[in-house]
Amino acid sequence: MKLVKVWFVAVFLLCAELNGTPLIIRTGVVNKQFQVLGWVTASYSRSNKSYNWNTEKFEPDTTSLDVFNADLMAALGLPQKLELSAALPVASKKSGATSSAGPGDLMVMLRYGLIQNSILPLRAALALGAYLPTGDKYAKPALGDGSTDFGIGLLLNTANIPFITGHLRGAYWFNGKSGEVKYGNLLEYLAVLDLGVIPGLTPELAFSGYLQNRKQVSGTEVPNSELSRGFLSILLMWKPLPRLVIRPKLAVPVKPMCKGGGLADFYPGLDIWVTLP
Repeated sequence: MKLVKVWFVAVFLLCAELNGTPLIIRTGVVNKQFQVLGWVTASYSRSNKSYNWNTEKFEPDTTSLDVFNADLMAALGLPQKLELSAALPVASKKSGATSSAGPGDLMVMLRYGLIQNSILPLRAALALGAYLPTGDKYAKPALGDGSTDFGIGLLLNTANIPFITGHLRGAYWFNGKSGEVKYGNLLEYLAVLDLGVIPGLTPELAFSGYLQNRKQVSGTEVPNSELSRGFLSILLMWKPLPRLVIRPKLAVPVKPMCKGGGLADFYPGLDIWVTLP
């Protein structure tokens, strides 16, 4: 049972976290032609609670999982409002006497700007993504899950509205198989409110989460293998230079919306990105 619990925690940390997977972490604005974006998002978590399906509550767990994770992402603007990008997670994990470190599953993405006209008060982009099994699934804790997954996302944000910007993003993942294990499909979502009241300094409030279906082993559903998460986040977007953004953030779980796997008390993180030219 302990091994099963740790496995679910590992998969959870490879899926939507803080502000979602790289498929929905950005806005509905795509890069201009030949414009390059470099992005690093780092986070830390210490999962010290595990879900008890009998009591339907999270209970303290003496075997915690400590994770330092950094997603390294690059995006290139292409003609016809297209954008090609890739994201590689690099993690260090420790659970009890076991530890692992290295790259995780690589994600490649293609985004298309559905609405990019500066006249309209809305920006929208369609995103297609794929997770490739580049992480070591045999590491303990696991760095990858050994499956190839495909996702589609829609990214919306308001524009030309002074002081306040709203974001609404969602994606659906068709998760693949690793051996006899078929991972449950996943729906992730994110809503953000930007409060641009101070030049160069923008507080943000976010609500994010995901729902993952039960996994299957040899075609049979595994009871109590579904996952659900909900987070409230506070972020502060600081723009010290015209093309540089630094954003510390802190997420806390919404307990009534969380079921399955392991959970931390809080999730601090830091995003840094630069756009050229």
